[in-house]
Amino acid sequence: MTEIKPRLTTKAACRIVGLDRDRFNEHVAAGNFQCAPATVPGRARLFDPDDMIALYLFKEFLDEGTDAKTAGAMACEIALCAKLNPDEPTISLVYTYFTRFTAYPTSAVPTPDQWDTVLLSGTDIRKVLTYRIGKLRQMIAHYTEVERNTIGEDD
Repeated sequence: MTEIKPRLTTKAACRIVGLDRDRFNEHVAAGNFQCAPATVPGRARLFDPDDMIALYLFKEFLDEGTDAKTAGAMACEIALCAKLNPDEPTISLVYTYFTRFTAYPTSAVPTPDQWDTVLLSGTDIRKVLTYRIGKLRQMIAHYTEVERNTIGEDD
């Protein structure tokens, strides 16, 4: 039997990550967060746990001062890699001298002592930022459960 992943409305998802829902909608409309779950007019946008990774990271990157377009691109790249590699505890964002960045499972990234002798996807590594996605998944699951068990007059 297939596991049903919990899904959250935009309102609940934004509440969990601490992002104003109207600002989020403005970012989506401006093309800054291109991996937002699809929706149609009159229907709520629904976030599954993989979508929440992107939203959480997007908010984190904005809080760190990253411009919205870059924050969205980074968050979407990492979340896609996490979705494709659900058992990976960490995902690394690899910057090269020729491309902006690409996300890889950390286990596929050469260690720094190999950077002078090993290429990744045919190019030199400039820097690597690693994100603890396993812990983030646990946090999202916890706060999703808290949200699902909180009933208020606006929900």
